[in-house]
Amino acid sequence: MKAVLMTFALLALVSHAAVAGGLKAATVDVRKIFNAWTYSVETQNRIEKAREALEKENNNRLAVINEYRMERNQMHQQYQINKATMSKEDKKKMDAKFRSLGRDALALEQDRRDFFEKGKRRLASEISSEAKLVLDQIVQAAQVYALEKKFDMVIEIGGTTRDVPLFVHLEGAVDITDELIKRLNENSGN
Repeated sequence: MKAVLMTFALLALVSHAAVAGGLKAATVDVRKIFNAWTYSVETQNRIEKAREALEKENNNRLAVINEYRMERNQMHQQYQINKATMSKEDKKKMDAKFRSLGRDALALEQDRRDFFEKGKRRLASEISSEAKLVLDQIVQAAQVYALEKKFDMVIEIGGTTRDVPLFVHLEGAVDITDELIKRLNENSGN
């Protein structure tokens, strides 16, 4: 509730300052830019492909481990059926192979977990650094545009408080979102 009251107080203060001081204000929807800017979309697609590749490799490793487990289960079933007729030597060989498969499966499982966790951490780090890079470029483009067009302030309207934009309406503000998308796409060579 305090956040909502603070938001309305800030809105009233900014609106009053804009009207009283003749401030020239612009609005921008960063989320819309993020989803429409070619570079940002390509970055999101590249990260999604990396995530899919990580999942695929993890699943492939898991399939190998499951093959080891199935072979162990089959050996166990075979042993239960044939134990009465098996020689001590055959039992010993089967036991050694059974234990070896168990150790190998356990080692592969640990390796798979380590691989997957490292991959997820690497992907999270890449997402964070790419998001920061994209957002920094959007902010820089907004700043340059605001200086060129002599706006006193640029307000981000895409951010939400309980799914309602922080600024629902700002009298006299110009939405520069589409112009920034156009510029960013032109500057990225797309």
